[in-house]
Amino acid sequence: MKIKKHVVVCFALLVGLVACSPEDNLKTENKKEGKKDSSYSIEPNHLAVKTLKQLTDAKGVIGIFDVPEMLTLNKIDSTKMATVAAVMAKNFGILQKDFDYLKAEIDGSAGTIYYNNDTNNFIFECVIPIKAMPKLKPKKSRVVVLEATRMLIYNYYGPYQNLFKAYSEIKDYCNKNKIEQTGPLREFYITDPTIVKDSMQWLTRIMLPVK
Repeated sequence: MKIKKHVVVCFALLVGLVACSPEDNLKTENKKEGKKDSSYSIEPNHLAVKTLKQLTDAKGVIGIFDVPEMLTLNKIDSTKMATVAAVMAKNFGILQKDFDYLKAEIDGSAGTIYYNNDTNNFIFECVIPIKAMPKLKPKKSRVVVLEATRMLIYNYYGPYQNLFKAYSEIKDYCNKNKIEQTGPLREFYITDPTIVKDSMQWLTRIMLPVK
């Protein structure tokens, strides 16, 4: 299965997004006074921990889930904000070559893990979920098991450059419900924009580790 075309298109479209880091949106305190309600209503059952069998493609906050370990082909890197999209596209090209070399079987959508919001040294991982441990060693990437953890899951529909709106809503939700982020954010690009041309139908699944 080819993954390169999909993710290269994703990150070409993410150029304007990265300057507004998800880590920055989620971890800084909201200092605006008088802000009462976000643009969506909060359902009480969101706070009940769910299993992935209850995961849906509905819009917005889906709930808090116990997410199991995830076996991935992984490429970690860092660069200046201005070159993030180009470096990400290059790294997904590397993952594609190793994926083919390993004869791996994909087990989900391509994604990114964000570690900081340093404009001079932005640290991130490009990941491709795979179904089984490869028999060979990757040439330029690595096999990484992402730890099992409890996660707040949010489904965002729309163009990538507007993802900051999703981060803002997640931040508001966590503040209102006293939910604490415990690790780096994961972001998976569920919809292939080379097939689905309407950007309002593009699904990005944001997964935030929480207590």
